[in-house]
Amino acid sequence: MTTQTRLSHGPPPPRVLRSRQDTLRVPLPRSPEPEPLRHHFQRLEDVFSREEPRRHAYKYVCWLLSRRVPPGGEDGRNRLLTTARWDENQVRDRVRDLVAGQLASRGTSLVVAEEGFVKKGSSSAGVSRQYCAASRRVDNCQIGVFLLSRDALGNTMAIDRELLIPPRWGDGPVARRHADVPDTSHGVSREEVALAMIGRALDSGMPARRVVADAPFYGDSAAFRRALERRRVPYVLASSRSGPLVSQRTAPDGYVHWQFARREGGSYLCYVPAHTDLGDCARVAAATDLCVRSHFASARQEAGLDRYSARKWRAWYRHMTLAMFAHAVLRIDAARPLSPC
Repeated sequence: MTTQTRLSHGPPPPRVLRSRQDTLRVPLPRSPEPEPLRHHFQRLEDVFSREEPRRHAYKYVCWLLSRRVPPGGEDGRNRLLTTARWDENQVRDRVRDLVAGQLASRGTSLVVAEEGFVKKGSSSAGVSRQYCAASRRVDNCQIGVFLLSRDALGNTMAIDRELLIPPRWGDGPVARRHADVPDTSHGVSREEVALAMIGRALDSGMPARRVVADAPFYGDSAAFRRALERRRVPYVLASSRSGPLVSQRTAPDGYVHWQFARREGGSYLCYVPAHTDLGDCARVAAATDLCVRSHFASARQEAGLDRYSARKWRAWYRHMTLAMFAHAVLRIDAARPLSPC
């Protein structure tokens, strides 16, 4: 679902988005005017060595934002996502740098979040019957693992993305070839792709106070937790592990481990500096689910995150990267802080 550019001068009223079980009140920013959009797009222009894909990329972002699209056809958009020569990972890095330069601070959290994209048929890369966060049930869908940057004011934007390839695709070499899924993507767990995204963000100098994840897969993974601890990265991770209401134990180098009960069952596992107040960890944990759902609701409605039909593996990455850029432009151009989550 998309919306048209608003012509009113004041900020738009909040719009209520309804899902099967939840009602989210999401503040929707206005689509950016042409000049700010062109200004931000200049960050990407040198990634496109040829004029044609550069022009189609700008048109694609306009289309995602539901603005008036410059003349051109669907064929150009399809070539942009499939055969055009440009590096989607370079664009991903520019999006991360844009977010870091505009909104990131020392209070920023890196949030590992998953989103499902319901699909028909079985030929789209990574599609399988699995739990879908969007529909909140088992569905035929693709699962994207995203790394979000969330500042102290609640501004939340995606800075990285990975497509999860389910284990069943390991038994289907023909399907993998048809969807152009590289062999290196098969058999990689969600924890491994999350660590890769976190590593890219930290290695780039992105400020991060902590890593947060509300899906229990990450807290349940001892390897995931150890990898963060080796880098002295504090974390607040949901886990299916049960335990006492609250417990604490010391860790090396001035850190402590907290464990406290989770309302939905299980617990939260925390690794934080010893001076950290447990209430701070609890507030971060309580805010994560709503902030993640609000982010994806906004990205879908306002920046076309789910507005794609491409089936190829690389086309998924290209679409998601440009949608991340479109949503970042919206949030930055809104020029007003969101209510704290």
